[in-house]
Amino acid sequence: MSDTQDLPAGPRPGDRHTSFFADPVTDHLLRAVVTLAGELSVTRDRLATVEALLAQAGVLDRSAVDHSLPSGDEALAREAARQKLLSDLLAPLVASLSRPA
Repeated sequence: MSDTQDLPAGPRPGDRHTSFFADPVTDHLLRAVVTLAGELSVTRDRLATVEALLAQAGVLDRSAVDHSLPSGDEALAREAARQKLLSDLLAPLVASLSRPA
């Protein structure tokens, strides 16, 4: 018997209204964590692929990535993207907290 057979059935794909906990805030936190874990996994895989391809082509020394700093405009763009990500992730949580009980 595999470990996954012991888990409860999850929601159908695209079903954003399935609740796992009595507290909707906890459900929103769970969704945020799972979303982040999935996005991080995909991003790590893609980044590793890009770095490997660039290193194989002699375009990039992998250690250069570790020592690179963004320019002023690039740093501002990254900060804006970071703030949007946080806003997108936290919006359902904030909405749940602001609803009357």
